[in-house]
Amino acid sequence: MDAHGAGEVITLPWTVGGIRAALPEEPREEFDKVVYDTPLEHLVRRVVLDWALPPEAHEEAEEALERVRRGDYTGVVDADGNPVTGPPT
Repeated sequence: MDAHGAGEVITLPWTVGGIRAALPEEPREEFDKVVYDTPLEHLVRRVVLDWALPPEAHEEAEEALERVRRGDYTGVVDADGNPVTGPPT
């Protein structure tokens, strides 16, 4: 699976087990708890966004969110790839 972050395409493991295996040893117990305790509807977000992406991608996402909160939609696109110019109406 490919994701965009830190200004590049990041190739992620295709399975929860692959994401777990890519983690350093120390956080795996916490990862297991999160996976076991997360409702299925939130699993992709919690596993992919919170665990699989590198810290740089999290920082980039936070910066983008802050820009949008300030009303700057530069680089924001909708699900179809169309530029977003403001909040939904």
